[in-house]
Amino acid sequence: MNNRNPLAIQTIEQKSKQYTYDCAHDARAYSDAQTSVPLRDVNVDDVEFIGGLWRIQSKLEHEIIKIRNRDMILGSRLEHNERTFFEYYRAAFLFYNCYGPLPPRFDMVAAKYTTDHGTYWAYGKTIADARAYLGIRLYDQYMDLIHSVACKNTIQKTRK
Repeated sequence: MNNRNPLAIQTIEQKSKQYTYDCAHDARAYSDAQTSVPLRDVNVDDVEFIGGLWRIQSKLEHEIIKIRNRDMILGSRLEHNERTFFEYYRAAFLFYNCYGPLPPRFDMVAAKYTTDHGTYWAYGKTIADARAYLGIRLYDQYMDLIHSVACKNTIQKTRK
């Protein structure tokens, strides 16, 4: 997943061209630690031109996935004592400043369920919320199958 800083407004081509020009003219790249280094000492993929300055982008060591059209950072797996086939993970919304992704707060829970037809995800504030949203998502996806199995006897009685 390409997670360029959304605050960067240049295309890759524009960025590359300006990077080459600015390296030749001794531009500096700034870090969130309020230090700077020569731009030529930083790889083009590690900086973004934001707000008129080259800014060194922080790295995120966690997996980023899209759940319900939101970028989420996945943390460690949560242990749980319930009888479902769902997996739960600590999660956080992905936010940026001009230096890259902000450190995750892990104040959310992501629920995961893998089927033969794909992997389904949902999130919530608690395991119960995430489980409920994932259950609704699965019901929406497999409603006809669930209905045919859950109401097999009722369907047969109405056909007689």
